[in-house]
Amino acid sequence: LFYSCNTMAAAAASSASLIDSIDLLDEDEQPVTTKAVIGDVSAERREVWSTRLTSPDDLVPTDGLVAVKCTGGRGPLEHAVRIRDGSATPLLLECKVSYEELPPAALVEYQFADGGGDDGKWHLSMVCLEYLLAFRAGKFADWEKRLLQPTCKAEFRRMVAIGPVYNVFDHHMFPSAEEDKSLFEVTDDNGRKVILPRPVAALRIWDVEKQAYEDVDPTLDGAPAVGPERETYWANMIEKLKENFPEETEECLAAAAN
Repeated sequence: LFYSCNTMAAAAASSASLIDSIDLLDEDEQPVTTKAVIGDVSAERREVWSTRLTSPDDLVPTDGLVAVKCTGGRGPLEHAVRIRDGSATPLLLECKVSYEELPPAALVEYQFADGGGDDGKWHLSMVCLEYLLAFRAGKFADWEKRLLQPTCKAEFRRMVAIGPVYNVFDHHMFPSAEEDKSLFEVTDDNGRKVILPRPVAALRIWDVEKQAYEDVDPTLDGAPAVGPERETYWANMIEKLKENFPEETEECLAAAAN
Protein backbone atom coordinates (compact mmCIF):
# COMPACT_ATOMS: atom_id res chain seq x y z
CA LEU A 1 0.00 0.00 0.00
CA PHE A 2 2.84 2.37 0.92
CA TYR A 3 4.54 1.60 -2.38
CA SER A 4 1.24 2.08 -4.25
CA CYS A 5 0.61 5.47 -2.63
CA ASN A 6 4.14 6.63 -3.39
CA THR A 7 3.80 5.45 -6.98
CA MET A 8 0.52 7.31 -7.42
CA ALA A 9 1.98 10.47 -5.89
CA ALA A 10 5.00 10.26 -8.17
CA ALA A 11 2.76 9.78 -11.20
CA ALA A 12 0.63 12.78 -10.22
CA ALA A 13 3.72 14.93 -9.73
CA SER A 14 5.07 13.80 -13.09
CA SER A 15 1.79 14.68 -14.83
CA ALA A 16 1.70 18.10 -13.15
CA SER A 17 5.25 18.77 -14.26
CA LEU A 18 4.44 17.77 -17.84
CA ILE A 19 1.33 19.94 -17.89
CA ASP A 20 3.25 22.90 -16.51
CA SER A 21 5.74 22.57 -19.37
CA ILE A 22 3.21 22.87 -22.21
CA ASP A 23 1.29 25.85 -23.56
CA LEU A 24 -2.46 25.85 -23.02
CA LEU A 25 -4.47 28.42 -24.96
CA ASP A 26 -7.81 30.10 -24.29
CA GLU A 27 -10.70 30.53 -26.75
CA ASP A 28 -8.88 33.43 -28.40
CA GLU A 29 -5.74 31.34 -28.88
CA GLN A 30 -3.88 33.27 -26.20
CA PRO A 31 -1.84 31.54 -23.46
CA VAL A 32 -3.87 30.98 -20.30
CA THR A 33 -2.73 32.98 -17.30
CA THR A 34 -3.20 30.25 -14.67
CA LYS A 35 -3.22 26.43 -14.59
CA ALA A 36 -4.47 24.26 -11.74
CA VAL A 37 -4.53 20.47 -12.03
CA ILE A 38 -7.93 19.17 -10.89
CA GLY A 39 -7.27 15.45 -11.33
CA ASP A 40 -8.12 12.63 -13.71
CA VAL A 41 -11.12 13.09 -15.97
CA SER A 42 -13.83 10.72 -14.74
CA ALA A 43 -14.65 7.49 -16.57
CA GLU A 44 -18.17 8.81 -17.22
CA ARG A 45 -16.90 11.91 -19.00
CA ARG A 46 -14.33 9.93 -20.97
CA GLU A 47 -17.11 7.64 -22.15
CA VAL A 48 -19.19 10.62 -23.34
CA TRP A 49 -16.22 12.18 -25.12
CA SER A 50 -15.42 8.89 -26.83
CA THR A 51 -18.27 9.54 -29.27
CA ARG A 52 -15.99 12.14 -30.87
CA LEU A 53 -12.55 10.90 -29.85
CA THR A 54 -12.70 7.88 -32.12
CA SER A 55 -9.14 7.81 -33.47
CA PRO A 56 -6.19 6.25 -31.60
CA ASP A 57 -4.44 9.54 -32.33
CA ASP A 58 -6.99 11.20 -30.06
CA LEU A 59 -7.29 8.88 -27.07
CA VAL A 60 -6.82 5.21 -26.15
CA PRO A 61 -7.79 3.48 -22.89
CA THR A 62 -4.20 3.40 -21.62
CA ASP A 63 -3.77 7.17 -21.93
CA GLY A 64 -3.91 9.34 -18.86
CA LEU A 65 -6.39 12.20 -19.13
CA VAL A 66 -6.06 15.07 -16.70
CA ALA A 67 -8.48 17.96 -16.14
CA VAL A 68 -6.78 21.34 -15.78
CA LYS A 69 -8.64 24.45 -14.66
CA CYS A 70 -7.30 27.51 -16.45
CA THR A 71 -7.96 31.24 -16.63
CA GLY A 72 -8.29 32.77 -20.08
CA GLY A 73 -9.33 36.09 -21.52
CA ARG A 74 -13.02 35.16 -21.35
CA GLY A 75 -12.85 33.63 -17.88
CA PRO A 76 -12.34 30.10 -16.53
CA LEU A 77 -12.07 27.11 -18.84
CA GLU A 78 -11.11 23.49 -18.40
CA HIS A 79 -8.53 21.79 -20.55
CA ALA A 80 -8.20 18.02 -20.85
CA VAL A 81 -4.55 17.02 -21.21
CA ARG A 82 -3.64 13.60 -22.56
CA ILE A 83 -0.62 11.92 -20.96
CA ARG A 84 1.01 9.34 -23.23
CA ASP A 85 4.57 7.95 -23.28
CA GLY A 86 5.93 10.70 -21.08
CA SER A 87 4.45 13.59 -23.04
CA ALA A 88 1.45 15.85 -22.51
CA THR A 89 -0.92 17.08 -25.24
CA PRO A 90 -4.13 19.12 -24.85
CA LEU A 91 -7.17 17.51 -26.45
CA LEU A 92 -8.92 19.95 -28.78
CA LEU A 93 -12.05 19.48 -30.87
CA GLU A 94 -13.61 21.75 -33.47
CA CYS A 95 -16.86 23.61 -32.90
CA LYS A 96 -18.55 23.08 -36.27
CA VAL A 97 -20.18 26.52 -36.15
CA SER A 98 -17.35 28.80 -35.03
CA TYR A 99 -14.55 26.55 -36.37
CA GLU A 100 -12.66 27.17 -33.13
CA GLU A 101 -10.50 24.42 -31.63
CA LEU A 102 -11.84 23.98 -28.08
CA PRO A 103 -11.40 21.63 -25.10
CA PRO A 104 -14.10 18.93 -24.88
CA ALA A 105 -15.54 20.53 -21.73
CA ALA A 106 -16.46 23.63 -23.78
CA LEU A 107 -18.80 21.64 -26.02
CA VAL A 108 -22.44 20.92 -25.25
CA GLU A 109 -23.51 17.32 -24.56
CA TYR A 110 -26.81 15.94 -25.86
CA GLN A 111 -29.22 13.06 -25.46
CA PHE A 112 -32.01 11.56 -27.59
CA ALA A 113 -35.23 9.93 -26.37
CA ASP A 114 -37.20 8.90 -29.45
CA GLY A 115 -36.86 5.14 -29.69
CA GLY A 116 -33.45 5.00 -31.37
CA GLY A 117 -30.75 2.62 -30.24
CA ASP A 118 -28.79 5.44 -28.60
CA ASP A 119 -31.68 6.66 -26.42
CA GLY A 120 -30.62 7.86 -22.99
CA LYS A 121 -26.92 7.93 -23.86
CA TRP A 122 -25.02 11.20 -23.58
CA HIS A 123 -22.97 12.29 -26.59
CA LEU A 124 -20.50 15.10 -27.12
CA SER A 125 -21.89 17.55 -29.67
CA MET A 126 -20.14 19.51 -32.39
CA VAL A 127 -21.04 22.93 -30.97
CA CYS A 128 -20.09 25.15 -28.04
CA LEU A 129 -22.72 26.79 -25.84
CA GLU A 130 -22.32 30.33 -27.19
CA TYR A 131 -23.05 29.31 -30.76
CA LEU A 132 -25.75 26.83 -29.79
CA LEU A 133 -27.76 29.63 -28.19
CA ALA A 134 -27.41 31.78 -31.30
CA PHE A 135 -28.21 28.86 -33.62
CA ARG A 136 -31.32 27.91 -31.62
CA ALA A 137 -32.99 31.21 -32.51
CA GLY A 138 -34.09 30.44 -36.08
CA LYS A 139 -34.59 26.67 -36.13
CA PHE A 140 -38.28 26.58 -35.21
CA ALA A 141 -39.14 28.69 -38.24
CA ASP A 142 -36.93 26.41 -40.37
CA TRP A 143 -38.83 23.33 -39.17
CA GLU A 144 -42.22 24.95 -39.88
CA LYS A 145 -41.08 25.87 -43.39
CA ARG A 146 -39.95 22.29 -44.11
CA LEU A 147 -43.27 20.91 -42.89
CA LEU A 148 -45.32 23.37 -44.92
CA GLN A 149 -43.08 23.19 -48.00
CA PRO A 150 -41.85 19.58 -48.15
CA THR A 151 -39.53 18.47 -50.95
CA CYS A 152 -41.38 15.18 -51.46
CA LYS A 153 -44.22 13.01 -50.14
CA ALA A 154 -41.83 10.75 -48.24
CA GLU A 155 -40.38 13.69 -46.30
CA PHE A 156 -43.84 15.05 -45.53
CA ARG A 157 -45.16 11.73 -44.27
CA ARG A 158 -42.18 11.07 -42.02
CA MET A 159 -42.22 14.61 -40.60
CA VAL A 160 -45.89 14.33 -39.74
CA ALA A 161 -45.23 10.90 -38.21
CA ILE A 162 -42.38 12.32 -36.11
CA GLY A 163 -44.74 15.04 -34.91
CA PRO A 164 -44.07 18.55 -33.67
CA VAL A 165 -40.44 19.50 -33.09
CA TYR A 166 -39.96 21.91 -30.22
CA ASN A 167 -36.34 21.13 -29.31
CA VAL A 168 -33.14 21.98 -31.13
CA PHE A 169 -32.05 19.68 -33.97
CA ASP A 170 -29.25 19.48 -36.49
CA HIS A 171 -27.65 16.36 -37.89
CA HIS A 172 -24.24 18.04 -38.09
CA MET A 173 -24.21 19.36 -34.52
CA PHE A 174 -26.05 16.42 -32.96
CA PRO A 175 -25.28 13.38 -35.13
CA SER A 176 -27.09 10.10 -34.63
CA ALA A 177 -25.29 6.83 -34.06
CA GLU A 178 -24.53 5.08 -37.33
CA GLU A 179 -27.14 2.39 -36.71
CA ASP A 180 -29.88 5.01 -36.15
CA LYS A 181 -29.25 7.29 -39.13
CA SER A 182 -31.56 5.39 -41.49
CA LEU A 183 -34.48 6.01 -39.11
CA PHE A 184 -34.27 9.72 -39.92
CA GLU A 185 -33.63 9.54 -43.65
CA VAL A 186 -35.93 9.25 -46.65
CA THR A 187 -35.35 9.20 -50.40
CA ASP A 188 -37.04 11.94 -52.43
CA ASP A 189 -38.65 11.60 -55.85
CA ASN A 190 -35.29 12.17 -57.53
CA GLY A 191 -33.52 9.44 -55.57
CA ARG A 192 -31.70 11.87 -53.29
CA LYS A 193 -31.35 11.30 -49.56
CA VAL A 194 -33.23 13.73 -47.33
CA ILE A 195 -32.26 13.95 -43.67
CA LEU A 196 -35.17 14.54 -41.31
CA PRO A 197 -35.12 16.62 -38.11
CA ARG A 198 -34.21 14.61 -35.02
CA PRO A 199 -34.69 16.82 -31.96
CA VAL A 200 -32.58 16.27 -28.87
CA ALA A 201 -34.30 15.40 -25.60
CA ALA A 202 -31.80 17.04 -23.26
CA LEU A 203 -28.66 19.19 -23.27
CA ARG A 204 -26.02 19.90 -20.66
CA ILE A 205 -22.69 21.68 -20.29
CA TRP A 206 -19.82 21.23 -17.85
CA ASP A 207 -19.53 24.03 -15.27
CA VAL A 208 -15.82 24.55 -14.59
CA GLU A 209 -16.32 26.39 -11.31
CA LYS A 210 -18.84 23.94 -9.83
CA GLN A 211 -17.17 20.87 -11.38
CA ALA A 212 -20.61 19.59 -12.26
CA TYR A 213 -23.01 19.50 -15.18
CA GLU A 214 -25.55 22.28 -15.75
CA ASP A 215 -28.72 21.68 -17.78
CA VAL A 216 -29.17 23.68 -20.98
CA ASP A 217 -32.69 24.40 -22.23
CA PRO A 218 -33.12 22.57 -25.58
CA THR A 219 -36.33 24.44 -26.50
CA LEU A 220 -36.25 26.27 -29.81
CA ASP A 221 -36.81 30.01 -29.66
CA GLY A 222 -40.36 30.75 -30.78
CA ALA A 223 -41.74 27.30 -29.92
CA PRO A 224 -44.98 27.25 -27.90
CA ALA A 225 -44.77 26.76 -24.14
CA VAL A 226 -45.10 23.30 -22.61
CA GLY A 227 -48.72 22.37 -21.90
CA PRO A 228 -52.04 23.26 -23.57
CA GLU A 229 -50.38 25.83 -25.83
CA ARG A 230 -48.48 23.06 -27.62
CA GLU A 231 -51.60 20.94 -28.04
CA THR A 232 -53.41 23.89 -29.59
CA TYR A 233 -50.48 24.72 -31.82
CA TRP A 234 -50.24 21.18 -33.25
CA ALA A 235 -54.01 20.90 -33.74
CA ASN A 236 -53.96 24.15 -35.71
CA MET A 237 -50.98 22.96 -37.73
CA ILE A 238 -52.78 19.73 -38.65
CA GLU A 239 -55.74 21.76 -39.91
CA LYS A 240 -53.41 23.87 -42.02
CA LEU A 241 -51.77 20.72 -43.43
CA LYS A 242 -55.21 19.29 -44.27
CA GLU A 243 -55.90 22.42 -46.31
CA ASN A 244 -52.55 22.32 -48.13
CA PHE A 245 -52.09 18.55 -48.49
CA PRO A 246 -55.50 16.95 -47.81
CA GLU A 247 -54.82 13.49 -49.20
CA GLU A 248 -51.34 13.06 -47.74
CA THR A 249 -52.36 14.40 -44.32
CA GLU A 250 -55.34 12.07 -44.06
CA GLU A 251 -53.09 9.13 -45.00
CA CYS A 252 -50.61 10.11 -42.28
CA LEU A 253 -53.34 10.46 -39.65
CA ALA A 254 -54.87 7.12 -40.61
CA ALA A 255 -51.48 5.40 -40.40
CA ALA A 256 -50.85 6.94 -36.97
CA ALA A 257 -54.25 5.77 -35.74
CA ASN A 258 -53.41 2.20 -36.71
